[in-house]
Amino acid sequence: MKALWIKIVLLAVALPGVWGNVAAQVTISADFDTGSIGSVRRIDSVRMLHAAKNSLEVMSFGIRSRIDPLNPVDTALLPSSRWFHFRLEGVKGKLMFLRIPNTEMVRPFYSYDGEEYLRFDAGECSLPQTVYKYFLHDTVYVAYFLPYSHARHKAKADEWACSPFVRRQRIGRSGEGRPIEMLILTDATVPDSLKRRVWIHSRVHTSEAPAAWYLEAMIDELLSDAPLSREILRRTVFYVVPETNPDGVRGGYSRSTAQGVNLEINWDRPDSLTQPEVRVLKRTIDSLSTERPFDVALNLHSQSAPFVTYWIHTAKSTSAKMYRRKMLLSALTVAHTPYYRPIDQRFSEAAPRYAEGWFWQRFGERTLAVTFETPYTYYNNDPAGEWVSRESLAELAHASLLALSDLLDLGGSERRQADSERMKARGKWLRRTAKDRQFFGGSYLVAERKGASVSFVFPDVAEGRYEVFKWIPGPLDKKFAREENRWQPIGEVVQEQAGRLVWRYQAAAPGDVLDVILLVPKSER
Repeated sequence: MKALWIKIVLLAVALPGVWGNVAAQVTISADFDTGSIGSVRRIDSVRMLHAAKNSLEVMSFGIRSRIDPLNPVDTALLPSSRWFHFRLEGVKGKLMFLRIPNTEMVRPFYSYDGEEYLRFDAGECSLPQTVYKYFLHDTVYVAYFLPYSHARHKAKADEWACSPFVRRQRIGRSGEGRPIEMLILTDATVPDSLKRRVWIHSRVHTSEAPAAWYLEAMIDELLSDAPLSREILRRTVFYVVPETNPDGVRGGYSRSTAQGVNLEINWDRPDSLTQPEVRVLKRTIDSLSTERPFDVALNLHSQSAPFVTYWIHTAKSTSAKMYRRKMLLSALTVAHTPYYRPIDQRFSEAAPRYAEGWFWQRFGERTLAVTFETPYTYYNNDPAGEWVSRESLAELAHASLLALSDLLDLGGSERRQADSERMKARGKWLRRTAKDRQFFGGSYLVAERKGASVSFVFPDVAEGRYEVFKWIPGPLDKKFAREENRWQPIGEVVQEQAGRLVWRYQAAAPGDVLDVILLVPKSER
């Protein structure tokens, strides 16, 4: 079919005499949830005879995506026009050319029912800033990315609220009066005082739908019957704001509220210029942090760059300890997914106008606050590789939960850690605290000779087969090899009956490095 339409297009260019006017009406609109379109101009509409009794209607439109309103707070900031989501009607049996020049679209999405969306094929996007397709149904929706609507946010919140592990709170209202809701995820049978605390917010920039699908998958997994999810909820309280900017989502804006304000850089403004949405988050975080601050705060975004990344703040703008901690979270994420590489890491200075800078000024080293970015297009800067989809975002969310679990030691019986700092070493070991290595605790061990051993003790281990891994402390660099800073399998062990399990590690050679040992049930891998 692709080859046929390419031939038809070439024929039309070569033989203009076969074209005629097309009278059929096509309408384009965006009056729905997340809908957005700017100007529309019909470039051409013709009928091409491609057989004795058959003709093909071909229509070409020039479309400009809508530009966000001018920012009344940061007047020098140029508004964005990334997002588009519009409905075509009257297009069945027509070859449609849609040129959208003021957005960096790469293989956008279409749907015949506004629910199930597919990417345009690469061949349908071969012309610059243009998609073309022969449509099989009269109504078609076209979007920059797979939309995540305000209605879906509400529907998923209703669904999640039915779980015994979820409490739902309205923490404030947006500029247009829409509710801003927070979900609290935890196992209420365990006292919160014994748990780690994680803050997550998303949809500050409303076009960034990949982050919303990623977060949906993460929450779905946390509320599933998976043993690791149950262990994490026994040890953690998650405070999640899935839709920080409901007006922007509903209204189909790109990076702003309905008033044009970019909430991402609104955290250090005077009260008169701080937007209601940011005031709500600040007030809620402060209220929840009166006894102790959050351990981790994740600010979820999506970027046009074709790779996953954390924005890691430099040691100069925070501290050496915080930088090391963020680098460890990043390395753990790399270790659990092929979609994120060491080369994809990005670095910046912490600034108070961002949420992470505000967290740093308020809570210092007690809260690891970081932005995590998912792409719209493909991973690893490789268009021939995996493209972003709901399925791949769910895989990435799973990897993120594993990384977070390892960072905060949340895995319980599903991912047991034992640190060499607390274990008994025999033979010649040197304890190192090298500033250029990526390790878990305050130090790691280096063997002085082959055969030096350390016994790791795991209490209360159920019977079964387990895999054993050790962490390889690689360089604390902006780039490192995948063989470094990762979990390396080092063996298996069978626990014949429930109770204490001892794993004895022996150095394979002088210089062998030992940090943390991880015990994982075999069935879970």
